[in-house]
Amino acid sequence: MSTSVNRSRWSIVALSCAGAALVAAFVLGPAALLRGRYPQFQDQSVISVLLGRGLVDYWGSGVRTYPPGLAKMVDYWFEWHAIKIVISVLLTAVLGLLAATLWRRSLTAGVGCVVAAATTTVLSLFSVFVAVLNIQSTVAPVVALLPMLSADNADGQTAQSLIENGVQSGDSRPPLLELLTQVEHYNWAAIVATAVVIAVVATGTVIAFRRYRSSDMINGAHRRMFVALGSLGAVMTIAMALLFVAAVVAVVDPGEALLGVVGL
Repeated sequence: MSTSVNRSRWSIVALSCAGAALVAAFVLGPAALLRGRYPQFQDQSVISVLLGRGLVDYWGSGVRTYPPGLAKMVDYWFEWHAIKIVISVLLTAVLGLLAATLWRRSLTAGVGCVVAAATTTVLSLFSVFVAVLNIQSTVAPVVALLPMLSADNADGQTAQSLIENGVQSGDSRPPLLELLTQVEHYNWAAIVATAVVIAVVATGTVIAFRRYRSSDMINGAHRRMFVALGSLGAVMTIAMALLFVAAVVAVVDPGEALLGVVGL
């Protein structure tokens, strides 16, 4: 019994350290890994200025292909979010294992362990949400860049005006058509990813509530675990459903979605 408890304790410590390391990697890793290849994009304020300039050049080009400056920025943002997908998936796995370990221990431990297990479960579900957002951004990195467009500089203002006037007038120039296509890809990625998450989490939620209903009324620890897991799964399913609906609306009206992305 003592050996089992010690093994569980060391597993919790190891998984907690791995989780903390992955959180640090998520925050600092992409910039550190890409600094050598893309030194010009390390300052976020510089990205905003370069993005405005790149979009103005793109608009004037009259073709769907990005100009060199914007193309390099899109490549950088693609790699940035691809790295974050890998880290967030690993983080989800680590937090899932940690949550499972804590839930098992909570069956014979106090309320503190239940709180820790529930908190870790929330964090693991949140990391899934983050992974979905980064999948979107990897599928259409130019759309993920657009929120960084700022009206604080002349090129940013010009780019916003060009996009706004183009959408409202029904302009059919190739750069605008490409941006609208990328908006559709961005939201289709969200639709597919959220549908998968909803299917998995909703199934787990149903199983948890069924286990709760069928568990022995005297076994309070098991019932507490199942109702907590079911409740958290239900909240996650609702959150993913809202994201799914928002993505569907954006696909139906990509022009309005594009304006929303650039803050108009």
